Amino acid sequence: MSGRNTRMAQWLDYRVRVTISDARMLVGTFMAFDKYMNVVLADCEEFRKIKSKGRKDDEKEVKRTLGFVVLRGETIVSLMAEAPPPSGPKKPDIQPGPGRGQVAGRGMPAAPLSSAPAGLSGPVRGVGGPAAIQMQPKAGGALPAPGGAPPGMPPGFPARPPGMPGMVPPGMPGMPPGMPPPGMPGMGRGMPPMGR
Repeated sequence: MSGRNTRMAQWLDYRVRVTISDARMLVGTFMAFDKYMNVVLADCEEFRKIKSKGRKDDEKEVKRTLGFVVLRGETIVSLMAEAPPPSGPKKPDIQPGPGRGQVAGRGMPAAPLSSAPAGLSGPVRGVGGPAAIQMQPKAGGALPAPGGAPPGMPPGFPARPPGMPGMVPPGMPGMPPGMPPPGMPGMGRGMPPMGR
């Protein structure tokens, strides 16, 4: 496999003539190839022969400029070198730079930012969301006094509907396990025993 690759690599940058399976010929600069023999040609021109309708002996060759072409290796019938690579003056070697990367900028100065740019620092005061005073914790306890309104309710709002007894959260002292909450008759005798 590597022998074939080195044999193909020797023709890189040559002007080549490639014949493909539909009898067209493509002439271009051989730029690249891969293990499937897919070929890349630059400055490519296509030549095809067209038979005239009157006489069968008379064939006309039509040329078309294609440019950059990738040919599927499956369609290639032959590849021939036409001209060696241009032997013009070589480009001078590029000297290495200072050795550090520099940000491109993208239209903004590349200065270090002490704070977030405008529009990225968070919500603007007065637009959307609750006011800052509403987000502050209330002074005093979070639990209401017995019989009082829960926090956040307007003054004069009843703590619970009239006639509704106070309820103790589950697991709190004062309520035997397995008993229904006060004010909920007919709940039976509680949970069935575990393990049966």
